[in-house]
Amino acid sequence: MTRALAAVLVISWVLLGLPETTPLDVWVHDALPRPEWLRATAFAVSLVMGPTLGWAFAAVLFVLAWRRRDPRLWKALALHALCTATVLTRFLFDRVRPVEYHLPSYPSGHTVAVASVGFTMVVLLKRGVLWAALAVLVAGFARIVLEMHWVTDVIGAVLGVTGVGLLAAMALGLVTSGRELVSHLGRPRHHP
Repeated sequence: MTRALAAVLVISWVLLGLPETTPLDVWVHDALPRPEWLRATAFAVSLVMGPTLGWAFAAVLFVLAWRRRDPRLWKALALHALCTATVLTRFLFDRVRPVEYHLPSYPSGHTVAVASVGFTMVVLLKRGVLWAALAVLVAGFARIVLEMHWVTDVIGAVLGVTGVGLLAAMALGLVTSGRELVSHLGRPRHHP
């Protein structure tokens, strides 16, 4: 079941990136108010929640794996690298951004970085799905506010990272099923 879900996510990621823009992209771009305070906040968020976060996370994982000689941490580093590598597909899709910029738009690199960190942390800790989702939403919304990405660039980044991440996590033996990653959401909490 998890492999089928991962395949659907990957296929959806590819299909969503094929059109240059969608009516949803145009509607969100035109309808979203962008007051100066929101732009300033989005800019600050983008400085922290983006590729810099992804690289810092990879460096910390590398140091921990090296010091502890823990194969699980090396696998987590490989998982993070594979998830992050989905951003390289932007050169295949070659979508134009809402503003003039030198890199293609789809998928959003900032969103890929945050989603990769979040996905890897959820796989390692087997918890934190809601925090990871919130971080991705904040990072993606900031990129849309700054007009650096269309809304489907952000959605596509999440689809790609999650689909590739599930396949990679299973191939690396970090999970046997996607249910492991969200099982705590359905369990009632027991307080001692």
